[in-house]
Amino acid sequence: MSGDYLPQELLILILLWLPPKSLLRFRCVSKSWCSLISSSNFIDIHTRNLPHVTNTRKLIRHCTTTSPREEVYSVFFDNQSSFDRDDDVKIDFPFTSRTKYRIVGSCNGLICLSDDAFSGYAYKIVLWNPSIRRKLTVPLPDIILKNMGYMFVLGFGFDCKANDYKIVRLSYKNARNTSTLPPLVEVYSVKTGAWRHISAPAPMCHISGYFWPQVFVNGAAHWVAYSLNCGQMRSLILSFDMCDEVFHEIMLPGCLAGESPWLMGAVVIQDLLSVVEYDISYNMLSVWVMKEYGVVESWAKRYNIDTEVGLGIMLGVRRNGEVLLTTRNEELVDYDVQTRGSVDLITGGLENSFFVDTYKESFALLFEGEKTQI
Repeated sequence: MSGDYLPQELLILILLWLPPKSLLRFRCVSKSWCSLISSSNFIDIHTRNLPHVTNTRKLIRHCTTTSPREEVYSVFFDNQSSFDRDDDVKIDFPFTSRTKYRIVGSCNGLICLSDDAFSGYAYKIVLWNPSIRRKLTVPLPDIILKNMGYMFVLGFGFDCKANDYKIVRLSYKNARNTSTLPPLVEVYSVKTGAWRHISAPAPMCHISGYFWPQVFVNGAAHWVAYSLNCGQMRSLILSFDMCDEVFHEIMLPGCLAGESPWLMGAVVIQDLLSVVEYDISYNMLSVWVMKEYGVVESWAKRYNIDTEVGLGIMLGVRRNGEVLLTTRNEELVDYDVQTRGSVDLITGGLENSFFVDTYKESFALLFEGEKTQI
């Protein structure tokens, strides 16, 4: 065996742990490397390996309050003792819109954007991979183009069985200040590039608001929702499994089921489905974590945070347990639950424009998308 020979099986194992930007450069090493790294099989394996890669960086988005308003994306190192901006990662936002984009969700480094902020009506949906600067403009189904009397709710995630990214849209027809059931449900597949109706039964519940971001965990998109029975409202979590394309209802703890769904939001804490309740009367927010997915009895309260000091919306939790919160002064802060102290991270952000998620680099849209123009 020659000294410079490396078995392909070992080479693949090594390359799987490298970021896509480096791998794309390595295609210039040789024809065999180019063929290997560009193959759909390698990219599929690299994508499936993403959940096993330890990630210590977070992506933060905010819109500036100055004119002209800009959407700014920053990456921070989330270490146990510090939370510092990664100046080596430069992300330029390549899109323009009649209003600011809303982030529907993100998964494996792929971000789903919709320009339906403040209206509920999407004129454009875009998938964007900032790490390799690729985008995909999603075609709109006919119901969106022809009917304004609907409220639309979006969900985004990854089908690990088909290795496919999907968008689910629930269309509620407005009638007398409410929405009719069941909603019309359509699914968009990146692999097929088309929308289609699904055969599974549509959920008989309402989603509390399109403006709350969904969360993707355990292979499903999740929203806070509610059902009505004899005039009684019951809050719950609605999920949509991206693989099986079916809906499920997840019950909330008894003390939350009777509370207003408009004052709750779903979040992910340390890979666990969680719910934040905002108590306006007592200037308090409480955080509940589902320790065992799908088991109602495993809900447990994790935090009570006093918001009277000007704290606003909870966006996530750091590796060391500190909480990322917005403030009423248009800031993002790193909040220590134990000491009640906070450190400013970003100032001058438009209200409700902040978004926090894990930053990952992936090959998503390498074949399906097109290069972004900066």
